[in-house]
Amino acid sequence: MNKRERQNKLVQAIQENRQVTASELASELNVSKRTILRDIQDLEDQGVKILAKHGKLGGYQLQETPNSYDIELTENQLSALFLVLNESQSYSTLPYKEEIQAIIKKCLNLPYTKMRRTLKKLDRYIKFDTPPHTTLPTLFSDVLIYCTERNVMAMEHGLDDMNRTENVIFIGLLCEEGLWKAVVFEIGLGKTNTIPIEDIQDISYSFEKTIKTQDITINNFQQFSNPTEN
Repeated sequence: MNKRERQNKLVQAIQENRQVTASELASELNVSKRTILRDIQDLEDQGVKILAKHGKLGGYQLQETPNSYDIELTENQLSALFLVLNESQSYSTLPYKEEIQAIIKKCLNLPYTKMRRTLKKLDRYIKFDTPPHTTLPTLFSDVLIYCTERNVMAMEHGLDDMNRTENVIFIGLLCEEGLWKAVVFEIGLGKTNTIPIEDIQDISYSFEKTIKTQDITINNFQQFSNPTEN
């Protein structure tokens, strides 16, 4: 049985059993539990919606409604989420303005009377100032992909006629007071640096060479900001 056949049988087994554990799937398909977990991750990457429930009665099941998720929240958690979403409208440069407004609207139309009244009070009596509209840098999504790939990239950046190109590895994205910056490892200097995304003119794949940077993360990149000694 090849990988594709096994994954098809895995999906079929989940459909038939409604809620089945990884161990049960491994036994039924005669493979290890680790293989089942890898297959599930692979299927999710392909767009298959698989739900995992933990606990004694937990297991895997397929999501019947595509791209729809249920989250159980307490009243205080929902109130906190509602305020955070409202607050984010005043400063966030993320590309989710319409989605956030849709969530806020859904919260205000909850079928639970008590909770709906609470949220409407928060909406009526709390206001966040709205600054001038800012847009997300056009390269935001591309940089995010490069951060996960960790390939050597040729990055052209600068202002006006002062552009320069250098080989870098993208580590992550940093937002400081609404300004998005790319955290990069500069290969020529052997150190990390932050570059405003709006200053990046172009990005392309560079030479095929592996440079280990997995120990550098968005949380510790400052530790690598000093040039390495040759």
